Amino acid sequence: MHHIPQLFSSKEGLLTGETTLAEGLGMPLSFGHAYMSLMICVSGSALLSLNFKEQAIQRHDVLVLAEDTIALLKRRSRGFKVFFLLMPKDLAAEVAYQLPNPLFVFLHDHPLCVPPKKDQVLLAAWLVQLRAIVQTRTLYQHIMLRNHLQTFFLRIAEQIPPEYQGSQQFSRKEMISWRFWEMIGQQCRQHRDVKFYADALNITPFYLSQLTKEFFNDSPKTLIDRQVILEIKALLSYSQLAIGQIADKLSFEDPSYLCRYFKRQTGLSLTRYRQHEQLESGQD
Repeated sequence: MHHIPQLFSSKEGLLTGETTLAEGLGMPLSFGHAYMSLMICVSGSALLSLNFKEQAIQRHDVLVLAEDTIALLKRRSRGFKVFFLLMPKDLAAEVAYQLPNPLFVFLHDHPLCVPPKKDQVLLAAWLVQLRAIVQTRTLYQHIMLRNHLQTFFLRIAEQIPPEYQGSQQFSRKEMISWRFWEMIGQQCRQHRDVKFYADALNITPFYLSQLTKEFFNDSPKTLIDRQVILEIKALLSYSQLAIGQIADKLSFEDPSYLCRYFKRQTGLSLTRYRQHEQLESGQD
């Protein structure tokens, strides 16, 4: 419930559910291999930085986050919760095929969509239908899902001003900072060393540290470790992999090193964390 949801592979199907995003507070949000992440606020409120612009999120608001959207969760109310739908690239491409090009420019510049009050009832009904499509296995489930998502995005497209051209521009510093965070999401399972990322970006570790402190208010190493811990927690919570298999998957030398790393970062043992999550979710 508090996790940052993740698609572990680009070949996975879509993933839906609800989350408080509590474990992502104060850090950029990354959803694994999700090509597009759709979120609808179902309760509470939050403050996010979206493409370096602060935005207040309230109930009924919609977030459409592409893989290159820079999203940082800055504050959240106690009751903040979102419904999420993570789309792999194949599904996102299939949905996008029939959508008008101006929509993609608009969503890139405006990842936060605030539906008019008259559309809030329609949004709630759309969400009920979506849940039913996802939860009920039928012969035409995939087609129904694709069409349902296209209807959603076409509704947004209808409300784009005809004269809208798009104008989002990022500075070089912003682009490097985002590229670093994007690389963490892609590479943290294999690389936890700051120098690797600095070399890949053709900058010094010191300059990278200056950038991350300016834009993310943290050191590069802290950001890397946070993402690795999120990966570990997700694998403990959503998979049945043994500790040794998780160590292999995340390129740790051995399970004992993984255990020490996790306990140093969280204060908990791997086993205790997994047991707690299973108890919370009602698993045996």
